[in-house]
Amino acid sequence: MKLVEGLIIIYDSDNMGSESPTTKEKSSNSPWPNWKLSLMAFLVSLGGGFNFGYQLVITNPAQKAFIQFLNTSYIDTHGVQQNQETLEFIWGVIASAYFWGATVGALLIQTVADRMGRKKGILVMFILQIICLVITIASYFISSYIIYTVSRVALGITVSISLGIGPMFIIECSPMACRGMISMATGFLLQLGRVAGSITGMPETMGTVDHWWLMYALELGMTIFITVLLFFVPESPSFLLTKNKPEEAKRSYMYYQSITEAEAKLLVADAHKTTKGEPPVGLFGVFMDKTWRCGFLVSAVVMGGTLLCGIVVVNAFAFDILLNVGLDGLHASLANIAIWLMAAIGAVLSGQLVERLGRRPLLLWTFFAMAIVDAAISGLMYLFEWTSSPDGNAITTMAEIQRREDSRWIGWCVVVSISAFILLFATGPGPVCFLVPGELVGQRARAATYTWMNIIMNGIRALLIAVYFPIRAVLGAPLSYFLLFFPSCLATVAICYYWLPETSGKTPEQAKSDVKDLPKICGSTRKSYDIKMDNMDQQQSTDSPKALEA
Repeated sequence: MKLVEGLIIIYDSDNMGSESPTTKEKSSNSPWPNWKLSLMAFLVSLGGGFNFGYQLVITNPAQKAFIQFLNTSYIDTHGVQQNQETLEFIWGVIASAYFWGATVGALLIQTVADRMGRKKGILVMFILQIICLVITIASYFISSYIIYTVSRVALGITVSISLGIGPMFIIECSPMACRGMISMATGFLLQLGRVAGSITGMPETMGTVDHWWLMYALELGMTIFITVLLFFVPESPSFLLTKNKPEEAKRSYMYYQSITEAEAKLLVADAHKTTKGEPPVGLFGVFMDKTWRCGFLVSAVVMGGTLLCGIVVVNAFAFDILLNVGLDGLHASLANIAIWLMAAIGAVLSGQLVERLGRRPLLLWTFFAMAIVDAAISGLMYLFEWTSSPDGNAITTMAEIQRREDSRWIGWCVVVSISAFILLFATGPGPVCFLVPGELVGQRARAATYTWMNIIMNGIRALLIAVYFPIRAVLGAPLSYFLLFFPSCLATVAICYYWLPETSGKTPEQAKSDVKDLPKICGSTRKSYDIKMDNMDQQQSTDSPKALEA
């Protein structure tokens, strides 16, 4: 108890200390977040983005171990042994249970965020994640695939809610100068979680029938650690204002943005003017809300394009794709790790480029480049099929096996292409798709918007995983990959070009006004808002002390 009281005293002294206004103002206008905001974003993103990315990939390289666990558990439970095809089908259902749980969790994001608050909602979800991970580990020791499946569904629900509330929490606490960079935390740690999952899930590490539970034990220890630390950070100032707690909101602004009490009061007053005490927009009310409907729909396009660019198939089947273009198991595993290391590199680059280039140019260029890479991957798949088996039949003779060996260089070209794709994805839409919704819609529609973003994310992911193999069986891998993802990237580029405004350094209200100045499919653009803002900037510069001195 004394430790908690001591931390509270430190927190209050940090907010009410005698730091000079000049230092505070410099910190609030810095493009770099202070350590308190960075710590909060790191903790929230570890339990949300990192855990989500980790769970996406750990079951893929360790699939054989999980199927063997399923076989043993099925015999112990039912006294019957199933054939390999049936076991693979059952495992496919169990693996997809995480995404169906995540879809259910997405429906609860707004309810949890608005009723519990950002911080409390995330804390509750972290505690539930800990319980789910303990149950998952227990399923190994009691050899129960049923308990494992239930825990996987529950884990999907809790991680999805954490992933949805986290970006809201970060954006609402961040000063505008560093909002873009700090909001990259969710996307960056999601990519890092994929890298960690691809390593721990390898049969050479923890992805074996005797050690797969250690993958969950590692996640459990990390989640317990971040949950304890998160207790000592304050709630989102925006949420506190919706609950009519201006004093707590003021202290929260001072904590996260390193500003003076006077500056915090101005932010509180400005936030009051923006929200005007209006109630939050409902889950379906966002479709009818004239103020934020356009921003919501554009955010949905960005999220949909992010999922339909090919990342879902690369996440789930990269190992299988590499095996089908001539690589052996070891080389495919090593290439898979290298591919996801590119994701971490891309996420680091994104933190710099998102402010220097802006959200709009970054998304337009990366989506267009990904369309080109998708076409290259599809072409290389077709080239391998054509060179290794020209007649389209199965490879049986020694000559055909030798021809496949001679075509292995194409497989390494596919590795390079997928690495380039992942680099582009992690630099652009991967992290930015979580940032854009918070900058295109205001406070009262933000929870509903992020709820729909997670519904779109998990729904498209589950649907693609379900239909990809049947479509591939009918059309073949090269054509199915091209038709599913190349047109989607181009369509996203077109829609973003005409309807996505630049949001860097702007409030949602300013971004909404800028939509009318975007290029039009037909007709001209209007520049009234820009002219008005330019006039205001000129007036402010004229009235500034430096101008008067001159």
